[in-house]
Amino acid sequence: MAASDVLVALARSHFHFVMSELQSHLKAMRKVPDEIVLLTLGKMARRYALRCIPFVGMTLLALRAMLTQVGSGEILHAVCSVLEQWSKGVNTYFRSWQQCPFPRKGVAQFCEAIYPVFRYAVANWLDCKEEEDKQAVLGAVAAMLGVLLHEEQHREHTWEQLLWLLHQYQEVRDTSRVTKSLSYVLEILEGLQTPIPQGTALAMGTAVHRQLSDVTKEPGLAQKAVLSRCIMLQARMCPEETVMFLHCQLSGGSEAGRVAALGLLGVLAHSDAPATREKLPQVAEAMRSLCSDPSAQVRRAVLEFSRELLSSGSQSCWPWDVVGHIFIEFSRTSGRLVAGGLFAWETPEDGAIRALCMDILGSLDVTRRGMSKLLWPRLLQYVVPAQYSGMLIPLSRCLRALVERWERAGCKEEEEEPDAMDSQEQARLPAPQALLARLLVVAAAPYPSSERAVAALQLLQALHGRIHRGLGVAWATEIPLLLQYLEGRTESSLDSAEWEHRVLEFLRASLEPIEDKAWTVGLSQELSQQLSSSAAGSWEKVRVLPGTGAGAGAGALPTQADFTACLSLVPKRRFPWAAPAAGHSLASWPALPAPGGGRVHLGPALS
Repeated sequence: MAASDVLVALARSHFHFVMSELQSHLKAMRKVPDEIVLLTLGKMARRYALRCIPFVGMTLLALRAMLTQVGSGEILHAVCSVLEQWSKGVNTYFRSWQQCPFPRKGVAQFCEAIYPVFRYAVANWLDCKEEEDKQAVLGAVAAMLGVLLHEEQHREHTWEQLLWLLHQYQEVRDTSRVTKSLSYVLEILEGLQTPIPQGTALAMGTAVHRQLSDVTKEPGLAQKAVLSRCIMLQARMCPEETVMFLHCQLSGGSEAGRVAALGLLGVLAHSDAPATREKLPQVAEAMRSLCSDPSAQVRRAVLEFSRELLSSGSQSCWPWDVVGHIFIEFSRTSGRLVAGGLFAWETPEDGAIRALCMDILGSLDVTRRGMSKLLWPRLLQYVVPAQYSGMLIPLSRCLRALVERWERAGCKEEEEEPDAMDSQEQARLPAPQALLARLLVVAAAPYPSSERAVAALQLLQALHGRIHRGLGVAWATEIPLLLQYLEGRTESSLDSAEWEHRVLEFLRASLEPIEDKAWTVGLSQELSQQLSSSAAGSWEKVRVLPGTGAGAGAGALPTQADFTACLSLVPKRRFPWAAPAAGHSLASWPALPAPGGGRVHLGPALS
């Protein structure tokens, strides 16, 4: 082996000398040469493909003369290596013939030299028994197929051998060589723009899907990538057959089969072939049937497909609310629709799905064209409901990035403006007071997740213009001070009473510049609703309001006196009803006008 490597290195400066010496040994007395000669010839073609082209004819002619003397074992492996590397060198020449200094050779000349060797190999070597022999023959036959596909008269025969190649998935123990060979042939077919017969396309799709869904011998990451590449290449040549085949796998078969089909469809979401992308909307619509699949693995695969669909920037995700599905899955795996963190009884599968939902949302690329229009109305809907509190950190990041992008772009891209949405989407958006109330409730209880409180405050600052136009100046100074106070503090080092006081001072300062009484009434109603919707014992309700000695001890629920104390911090000229008369409870306060009509009482809401 060392001598072979030395010869290959020497050929860099003395190519013709080394090649002539190898050719003389190859032709000697028409017998099989030493193994080192064959190995070196293979390496020469791999290293100096274009420089070997003038020697292709004589090399294949010499090999053809000795084929009958080749049995099995090391010599067969070496001969197959020469055939594989020299055939690949010819394909390299087809792509880069302009770089060669000698006159161009036609496809027919190379096919005429390769076909007799190919025919002998097919007739005599395909039934070999040893694993190493099978692997060597497989590589040689696939490489020669790649050359013969360039000549139309040989294609019918090559389709037959392509089916043999697919059959090798069942014959060899290590199938990675089969996958690489299939990918190699498909790349050549794509370059030739040769249509694949329908039966052959179905056989290829079935073979690739079976490899990915075989739970007895799951392929590694590298082979999965090559298998996915095979489907991508096939879809470029026969998109309808490929997409429909994978679509059919979603409605039946095994759990592993559905997971594999979803993974391959996720790959196709990134296809740049128009014919493939045209088929994606119907696939996205078909995802609805899998959203309620009882299998956790299938639901994870649907989420991963959602990630690929969103990251591809494809408009195919619009018919199916991909964003909504992510939040629904998060809520579904929470156990109960309550505010708060993870629960002790949650299964590992549910925890993994929740983490995946957060990761997908956290990794969204909002800079892609069209993402503002897609994400803005959908994401805002999930800020207020308490069951999505666990998603607030990535949700805050996405919304802040969208606001920043829109402000940076101004009105140059009207279709990107977050406010440019239809009336139905506009109706689903939360009220500004609801956003403020929810984010205040989250910020007021920074533990066990201080990052969530930080995310809530940062989102408040980003949305100030959409909550109320009078809040920008106050929040520009107040929110950074709150963030600075939280920075570096842990649950043990945080003074809860001091933090609560700061949050209430922030609320008071926020309401100072607002003259709109109806707006502040709406805010008080939203605060009441947010507090009443928190489940007893959840961390979001604990010590949200300051204790006044009227029953709100550490860890207790806020009382009517607490709520009175909270509102009493707001100037009375803003709230004529902010402080009840002595001896009266919240229940005796006058009913306030509800935003949608009717009246609402604050007292019962907190009882």
